[in-house]
Amino acid sequence: MRLRWFLLLSSVLLAAIGTTVVVADRLDDQSGGGDQVIQLPGGESGTSTTDAPGTTTPGDTATDVVAPAAGEVAVSGTVTAVHLEGAVLDPRTVPTPLTLVSERGFGNGGEITGVTIAGKDSAIVWDGGRPFVLSSGPGLVLGAVTADLATDGVRLTLGDDGHSLAPGTYRLNTPVAVGSAGIATSRDAVSFEAGPEATFEASGDTALVLGPTGPHRLLGPGRVHLEGRLTVTDSTGARRSATAFDLDEGAFDLLLTPAAGGGWTVSATTDAP
Repeated sequence: MRLRWFLLLSSVLLAAIGTTVVVADRLDDQSGGGDQVIQLPGGESGTSTTDAPGTTTPGDTATDVVAPAAGEVAVSGTVTAVHLEGAVLDPRTVPTPLTLVSERGFGNGGEITGVTIAGKDSAIVWDGGRPFVLSSGPGLVLGAVTADLATDGVRLTLGDDGHSLAPGTYRLNTPVAVGSAGIATSRDAVSFEAGPEATFEASGDTALVLGPTGPHRLLGPGRVHLEGRLTVTDSTGARRSATAFDLDEGAFDLLLTPAAGGGWTVSATTDAP
């Protein structure tokens, strides 16, 4: 009788152990895709996860950037300083109302030619100092400019190239000198008609500031200097972090976008420096 009880208890105990092992194995199988603990530099520990293709983990500084063509690089991130030379705004026409700024001084300001005032061929000279306010008209068509990131937006210095006025009727609310038939007179404001050959020749530090109202696209060729938290991607898809990026001369296609929390982000494709 005692032998029978011993055999019965032994059978129950073995069955319980077998069930426990099976349950443990199944739990291990279900958790096989979880985090793995890795040793970080300095002896700290952290977790590492395997990302699906095309995804990033929270806190990952890399951005999803398509690898550029051979001989090019892609640059993305946040910028604290921008300097572009030979840049062309896209689209080139800046609609009115618009304001140009310039310090008063020799060599600053600008001149408008190819316009008529009261039916007479005229030229308009602005010597800087007070803002140049085009309150109405089709718009200023920009040539190449120098672009810099400023506290109030993207500052375009216009003195590097000639610019033009889209044909139409304009109103300028700025004291200027108006020349017609060899006679120059001062005006506090003036209305004029711009023909197909109307030009605006900026000089010195004359600039147009584009505010943080939307993205601004600028095209090369020219010089590029960027500073900030940047990611540079080459044509193989390899990425590296950088705090500065320089292209002495080459093609570029660059988009500056105001960031939601302040500051600016950049997304650009350039010739490889």
